[in-house]
Amino acid sequence: MADDLRVPALCGERIHRDSSTDSHGTADQQTAGRQTGMHDGERCMEALRIIPATLQDATVLFRLMQLYYFEASAWSDEDILPEGLYDSDYADVESTLREQSHWARLLWLDGKLCGFVLVDDVDFQGRRIQELADLFVLPKFRGKGIAAAVVTALVTPETGQWLLATFRDDLRAHDFWRRNLPKMGMTFEIPVDGADDATFNRLLIRAL
Repeated sequence: MADDLRVPALCGERIHRDSSTDSHGTADQQTAGRQTGMHDGERCMEALRIIPATLQDATVLFRLMQLYYFEASAWSDEDILPEGLYDSDYADVESTLREQSHWARLLWLDGKLCGFVLVDDVDFQGRRIQELADLFVLPKFRGKGIAAAVVTALVTPETGQWLLATFRDDLRAHDFWRRNLPKMGMTFEIPVDGADDATFNRLLIRAL
């Protein structure tokens, strides 16, 4: 994967309404690349940049993750800790950035920080697979197709099958991905044991 991914200009809001997105959360929309859905007269944004986070970005990433956990608490039912933070350890963020160079990427649009995406390598049904673990877009930037553009940029035919999960109670995100993944040039299937998870709806996705 390229160190600094640049997604073609994002134009309009053609797939639907959004929220944030994550593999454990909600959905921002639109796809850039395989399908832009551009209409005449729509304003195009500059190219979205997806830049690997380094150890120097640990504080920025940690702060963005706190915003994400706050929003996701509506579905995760997670309580805030007495010190006013959600359960994410800064030292763990630093160590993961140090040990896994592909784990976190910061999202920039028009030169402004607009979110992050985390990618994990996980054991799933007896094999190693990449998971879109968390994908968060700041509210100001939603409705521009950022989340779907990120997924389109990362999940390519060369990268094989990925795992994507949404909180079971986040029906909007679940419906969004099932409805729009085919429009993004992707197939999906429900894992055999996917219905048994009490917390997440899981999909296996692949780019055509």
